[in-house]
Order: sequence, then C-alpha cells, then structure tokens
Amino acid sequence: MFNSLVAPLSQSFHVHTLAFFVCAVISVLIVGISKSGFGAGLGILSLPLMASQSSINEALAILLPLLIAIDLVGLRRFIRNANWRILKLILPPAIVGLALGMFFFTAITPKVLTLSIGIFTLLFLMQNLAMTYFDSREAKPYPWLGRAMGLTSGFTSFVAHIGGPPITVFMLRENLLPMVYTSTLGVFFTFINFGKLGPYAYLELLNFQQLATSLLLLPCVPFGVYFGFYLAKRISMKWYYHIVRFFLLVASIKLISDGLL
Repeated sequence: MFNSLVAPLSQSFHVHTLAFFVCAVISVLIVGISKSGFGAGLGILSLPLMASQSSINEALAILLPLLIAIDLVGLRRFIRNANWRILKLILPPAIVGLALGMFFFTAITPKVLTLSIGIFTLLFLMQNLAMTYFDSREAKPYPWLGRAMGLTSGFTSFVAHIGGPPITVFMLRENLLPMVYTSTLGVFFTFINFGKLGPYAYLELLNFQQLATSLLLLPCVPFGVYFGFYLAKRISMKWYYHIVRFFLLVASIKLISDGLL
C-alpha cells in the first residue's frame, strides 16, 4: 500500500529535471503571493516560467491542483472579508467564460490570446493612470464592466491560467481596502479553479503523473500565501495599488513580448 502511494511520487521526481523543479517552486511561490492581490500582474509569470521546462499543457495541469490548494489555504479568510455584492456581479459571467474557454480551447492560438490580453492590459493601465487626475470618489460604478471582465477572466483563466489582469481592470475601479480586494479575488478564483477541474479531466489534460508532481510541490503553497497576506496587512492602500499597477505593467509587457515572439 505504502509503495503504491510512493511510487508515482518517485517516478514524477525522476522524470523531471532539477531546472524544472527550481522553476516550478518559484512558480508556486509566485502564485501563492498572488493571492495577496499583487498577483494580478505577478501571477501571470508562473505559467510561462514552469512551461519553459515542460509543455504548456503539462504546466496547466500541474498548476491547477496547486491553485486549488492555494485557494483552500486562505478560503476562510477570503469568505469573511470578501465583497459579495461584487462577487454576485462577476461570478455568473465568469462561469460563461469558462464554458467558452472549454469550447475554444483547441481552436484559439495561444500567442494571439496572450498578445490580446497584453495589449488590453497596457491600454487599461494608461487609462487608469489618466483617471488618477480625477477624484476617485466621483467615479461612477460600471456594472457592465464587471460583467465583461468577469466573462473575459473566466475565459483566459481556463485557457492559460491568466484570469488576473482582466478582472483587475474592474476591481481597481472599486477602490476596496487591500484585504477586501484580496479576499474578493480569492473567492472569485476559488470558484473559477474548481470549475476547471471537470473540463480539464474531460479534455484529458490531467493524469496521475501530473497530480503526483503537484503533490511534490504542495509544501510550497502555504509559504507564498501567508507571505502575501503579511504584505497585504502591512502596506498602505496607496502603495498597495501602486504595486498592483506596477506588476500589471510587468505582466502586460511580458504578455505582449510572448505574443510577438
């Protein structure tokens, strides 16, 4: 019994190179930190980093159980602090986005998707910086933007685990406290990531060897998550959103570069 459990882990360890595990550990830590809210930009670096030492489909499959584990680590805190008004607005279209992502998964070109998200994110940042000249208290809510970005985030999360930038386009307009912002995104992506399990299995992206690799990387999960919470509690709201915008800029440049090369 013990050997039957250990054998897949041992096999997964020997199948992959040291370079793969170095990149994979960094990827998992990045995703964990992303739950603090900074990862709207930073989090998109995790998939290409891991995929640099494996195929894109393998990286998607290995990361999904880890994303779910990260969601579960902070879920109680997320539920307690989340803004449920926003979640009721963005979750239904996100589910539609997941369905569209499954339908178009084999049809869409990853480079086209990556380039489109990168350009869109960069344009948003330019618009967001221009809006800083106006009093944010006068900004009007845009429910249609929440629905549109929820749908886009569900789609891009399914096909490439890069749902952060689209939904952040809407979330930054809400001017939430850092912990509320973090928790709302945490609940949102908990629903999204659990929603990907069935379709990923149907598309035969998941297998036992990839699950074994996810288990090997599982101990890295809490380190990233709690470090992200540590930062979110100790950084002022002003600097928090400056950091979010900075990593969105990094993300947009990285996505555009990946889409063009």
